[in-house]
Amino acid sequence: MDKIDWTLLVQAGNFVLLIVILQKLLYRPLQAILDQRQTRQDNAEQRSQELEAQIAQQQQAFDEQLSQARQQAQQARSAALEQAQKQEAQLLGQAHDQAAQTLAQVRRDVAAQVEAEAGRLQTLAVQLGDEVAARLLGRPL
Repeated sequence: MDKIDWTLLVQAGNFVLLIVILQKLLYRPLQAILDQRQTRQDNAEQRSQELEAQIAQQQQAFDEQLSQARQQAQQARSAALEQAQKQEAQLLGQAHDQAAQTLAQVRRDVAAQVEAEAGRLQTLAVQLGDEVAARLLGRPL
């Protein structure tokens, strides 16, 4: 170890030359590939975040449309129910009016029959009275 000979300088030169050659042939291309990979990964991550944001916006729009559709369906259901109730009330009113007319007609018919029967009974009562009187008197009236 006393002396440093010229082979050490040659080895040092070879080492430096090897580092320069490896730098140009291996390290720089490898670093460029790693940089490209990192760039692609960053771009993919950014694209993923953009897609997630779009999905969130679309989901929100879908939820709003669904909510509006439910509101419209509820309004349509309420309107249909209200119209059905009005129609039911109208039909019930018509049925009530018709029943009242039928009842009035039946009452008129019954009253007419009662009058006719009362007149007939009156006639029969007079005839019966005449017959009873004729039998009691023993002669025709």
